[in-house]
Amino acid sequence: MGLVQKKEEHEVIDGIEVIERSDTPDDLPKTEFDLVSGASAEDIAAGGSADEGDEPSGDDEKGKAPAGGSHLKHASKEDDTHDDGGDGGEDTPARKRSVLFGAIAVVAVIAAAIIGYVLGSGGLGGSKGAGSSSLAEDQLDTVIATYTYNGQKTDVTARELLESQYSLEALVQDDGTYPTPSADTALNYARNQILLAEADARGIIVSDEEMASHAEETIGTSDFSAMAEQYNLSEEQAKEVVRQQTTLQKLYDQIVPEVNASMPTAPTEPADGDTAARSKDYADYIIGLLGDEWDSEAGTWASEDGTFYQALSGTDFTADSASYEEAMTAYYTAYQAYADQSSQASSAWTDFENELFAKAGIDLYGLLV
Repeated sequence: MGLVQKKEEHEVIDGIEVIERSDTPDDLPKTEFDLVSGASAEDIAAGGSADEGDEPSGDDEKGKAPAGGSHLKHASKEDDTHDDGGDGGEDTPARKRSVLFGAIAVVAVIAAAIIGYVLGSGGLGGSKGAGSSSLAEDQLDTVIATYTYNGQKTDVTARELLESQYSLEALVQDDGTYPTPSADTALNYARNQILLAEADARGIIVSDEEMASHAEETIGTSDFSAMAEQYNLSEEQAKEVVRQQTTLQKLYDQIVPEVNASMPTAPTEPADGDTAARSKDYADYIIGLLGDEWDSEAGTWASEDGTFYQALSGTDFTADSASYEEAMTAYYTAYQAYADQSSQASSAWTDFENELFAKAGIDLYGLLV
């Protein structure tokens, strides 16, 4: 099975490409997987269904790395938190903070036709693969997957997959067993390791100061002890997660062109509902978006060949007067510029990933449907 991703297709409304939808600015984008039909191993173990899980949506605008095998996400035995790609449910702090699912604007869609687990070369009588939806402690070193990259094979155990996300203490079930990792967990882990290998090949290293700065920016704290407690990790796991996140952010920064445009804030609607009423406030709002297309000293257009002039040239907008409708025209124009740059960044990162993943393949071992 290959690891290449499909490019994200965005919704277009009135000529504006919608790259994300969110209820709050800090939401993360929904990560969709064309992967498993039916309940996953984690769902079975937790008594849930494949349709239950966390619902990430709407990330920050700085770009998002899809498919990080390691991420900070709160886990509890009472909640169905072991599903890696489900829809629905409530957001967690890690969904809103994690840079691996957070800082690079692209939704990871894994193109694979898998139902449950694929029976690998180990077979039912071999040494590879899990035989049920839960694992005893002495089965944690069972090989769940083998991925090949640049001709080199790497076995991945259940322990590695589980600890890539949570501490074992957080995952142990009431009967002392552990949930068998799902197929998408294995895929995410392999893809993450391939990206980290590429970063290593490029000589990318991160300092303690960079890790602390990155953790403060994306997670909200650089206190690894507090981080570990909040997200059900060991302190060493928390450090490793941040190390990987910081490393991949530096890799991303090498690959993706800088997005100069920022996501604009929509103008405030008129209280009386009269969208044609004019005010200087709306004129000031528009001028704030125009950048070098506007000559502030002269109080008029500095250029007549820019996108904002083209959008507003047929209106009555002046330095002292504008309507809400004209402000919205400027807003849509600014948003389109942001969307265009974000889309280019998304494509650059996805193309880069797929060049790596085209050299890779993965075998999953374990459950039969």
